Amino acid sequence: MTQSKDPIRLLLASDMSARCDRALDRAAQLAQQWDGELLVVHAVDPSATAQASRFARTLPSWRQPEQWTATVTRRLQSDLQEEGVSAQVQVVEDTPASAVLDAAQQHHVAMIIGGIAKDDPIGRIQLGSTVDRLVREAHAPVLTVRRRVHGPYRHVVLATDFSPASRAALNTAVRWFGDCKLSLFHAYPSTGAGLGGEHLVEDTWRAVAAGQCDTFLKESGLGTDVSLGISLILERGHPEVLLPDYVRFADVDLVILGTNGRSGLLKALLGSTAENLLHTLDCDTMVVRPQ
Repeated sequence: MTQSKDPIRLLLASDMSARCDRALDRAAQLAQQWDGELLVVHAVDPSATAQASRFARTLPSWRQPEQWTATVTRRLQSDLQEEGVSAQVQVVEDTPASAVLDAAQQHHVAMIIGGIAKDDPIGRIQLGSTVDRLVREAHAPVLTVRRRVHGPYRHVVLATDFSPASRAALNTAVRWFGDCKLSLFHAYPSTGAGLGGEHLVEDTWRAVAAGQCDTFLKESGLGTDVSLGISLILERGHPEVLLPDYVRFADVDLVILGTNGRSGLLKALLGSTAENLLHTLDCDTMVVRPQ
């Protein structure tokens, strides 16, 4: 990865739960790998702060507690110190999504990192959820961490539909994870057998997909050497079926998806299947929006 003059700023969205432990480990690993800065943001529910203040008013003067935001800040700093992580802590009274979005814009972060519990119920992204809002509104890529950290990422896959949003995701993958094994994954449709039979139709669709892939790489401006170093996986079928299987088979660490708010690959997947890729892939996922 090519370092810029200014240090890279990463933002960890923390809710102080166990599910954020893996996200913290990954954020710390990436900050160390890229010689970057880490900002940890935690949102405090304003109603909880108000309740704590009302309770404090009933106590004698010598028993007045510190402000709730100060208590949370101290706990976060203590946890980070115990983990040996150097980070700036920001605790604000707001909803989680608004707190993260505001901090990301204010500090010009390069990536937003969050965690998801391993045993979370399988389901679709719901409109209005924190993850959904971050994916739709954050200008910085959003990395969701599922796996334990055993070192830097090794195998990174870009799931592409050859859209401009996918091109932005490809450039991000090469810029940040160019030292990893990079694979380009595309699942193409098939409409059944024609006059030449099923095999002829299969060959035709695959040839079309291969041509689209070549054009996609050429128009990315990556250069021949970089493009030749990217493995291509072109398969007939549905991405929500094929990609999770490939992730398990090829020991993929990270899948990158490109989205333009509600367009591109993410739009095709949201609401279209019972198991959304962003919830069911057994690896870390990153969503990238074009700048």
